[in-house]
Amino acid sequence: FIEVAEEVGLDFVHQAFRNAIYEDPAAMMGGGLCWLDYDNDGWLDLYLVNSYAEDEAAYWEAHGGLPTNALYRNNSGAFEDVSTNSGAALSMRGNGCVAADFNNDGWMDIFITADGPNALLWNNGDGTFSEGAEAAGLAAPEWNSAAAVADLNGDGWLDLYVGSYIDLNNKVPRPVGAFPQDYYGLPDHLYISNGIGADGKVTFSDMTEEVGLAHNERALGAIFTDVDNDGDLDLYIANDGQPNRLYIHQSGLNRALGFRFLEVTDSAEVGDTGSGMGVTSGDYDGDGRFDLFITNWQAEFNALYRNETETTDNAHFQYSTYRVGLQGIGRDLTGWGTAFADFDLDSDLDLFIVNGYVPISNFENDAQPIYLYGNRTAEGAIGQFRDWRVRAGLRDVENLLARGSAVADYDKDGDLDVAINTIGGH
Repeated sequence: FIEVAEEVGLDFVHQAFRNAIYEDPAAMMGGGLCWLDYDNDGWLDLYLVNSYAEDEAAYWEAHGGLPTNALYRNNSGAFEDVSTNSGAALSMRGNGCVAADFNNDGWMDIFITADGPNALLWNNGDGTFSEGAEAAGLAAPEWNSAAAVADLNGDGWLDLYVGSYIDLNNKVPRPVGAFPQDYYGLPDHLYISNGIGADGKVTFSDMTEEVGLAHNERALGAIFTDVDNDGDLDLYIANDGQPNRLYIHQSGLNRALGFRFLEVTDSAEVGDTGSGMGVTSGDYDGDGRFDLFITNWQAEFNALYRNETETTDNAHFQYSTYRVGLQGIGRDLTGWGTAFADFDLDSDLDLFIVNGYVPISNFENDAQPIYLYGNRTAEGAIGQFRDWRVRAGLRDVENLLARGSAVADYDKDGDLDVAINTIGGH
């Protein structure tokens, strides 16, 4: 890997703590990004989520306005900032984003989570977006963090899971630990699409309780993946300082919706109790089953769960962090964005992890290295990983206060690249 952001025109700067570092958890946690082809030209464009510290809001207002999210159009591998003209330059204390075609019009829309109302950018198909989260029923005023998309009831319309984090106005009287244990968690949301209404607009209904997902916890990551190979999508949630949760999708158990989620965390043995940050899923050992990997805070090990499910009604995993050579990385680093992907094009899935300490006190000291672990399955060492940081040239990349990462072949050269959003830097 080589760092090319400046060369290709990606000059975005995350604006949290521009002048000083404040005790502002929401500003420390943001920094998501997502790839999408918003103009249907065959090239993947990049949307980056921004934030700011509340104590700096007055400064920003006096110097041109609050920081905004950014959209970069991909022009054959070089990027152009089209944020303002496209209507994508939203001011918010953002967390993450997901791109999907929510109204089935053939154009990718963007959903953004935030501390405060979420945002939904409807793609108008002419190079512009219109914000419509409140009208669609997705605004949610609390601190939302994770987002994942799937058609859960098979009606052809995409549904949306939104994970919530903490209530900064509701402290725990006698917390058992440090942040975030000293704040109560917030309820997650499962939004089912109602499809297009009489007014021609798509709306969503909050069906969290109806589908069995009603928990007030501290979600930071979430992914839909088929862990039991039954053809529908299950849900894994990474919680910060609370056990993660696995929900199996069960068809036919709710007559109105056509499905329900059944929590199987304990029986599946995937309730990692670390400070869950990022999550990815993939078949790293080539046995035809989707495994799970979760990044955690430093002093905790990241968690790799090998899928050993034999039947659709009996999901089961084995904790395999030590067995495959991944035990070292989580001890001294705080992991965030992560992805299983075939970076060396040898047919097995390697593992990419970005890191950055939290809480932030010093940009330089809290920055941490990027890691790539190469999968050795294609070499005959099935399901084993090796530290490829040197081989991949990542030792030459400066340490980052990284948060989100997104994998794509942005330049169409046949191999995979990674975009990373950071606090206090480009």
